[in-house]
Amino acid sequence: MDVTTLRAIAGTLAMAGAWGTVAMVIYKAALRRVDWDLIPASAMPRVRWWATHATRVLRLSLAFAVLGLTLLGLAELAAT
Repeated sequence: MDVTTLRAIAGTLAMAGAWGTVAMVIYKAALRRVDWDLIPASAMPRVRWWATHATRVLRLSLAFAVLGLTLLGLAELAAT
C-alpha cells in the first residue's frame, strides 16, 4: 500500500472517529437534560436503544479516531 492511500484511509478513520465522538458526547449530554414527557411514544424505543448503546459507540468512535491518527503518524514516518 502506498503512502497516499494510507493517508486517505487514516484520514477517513480519524474524521469518522472524531465526528462520532462529538455526536455521542452531545447525545449523552442531551440525555441528562431531556424532558422525557416531551418525547413521542413512537420515538422512545429508538431513544432507549441509543441511550443503552451510546457509551459503546463513543468508545468505538474514540478507537477509530486513535487508530486513524496512529496510521497518519505511520504514514508520515513512511514518507520520510
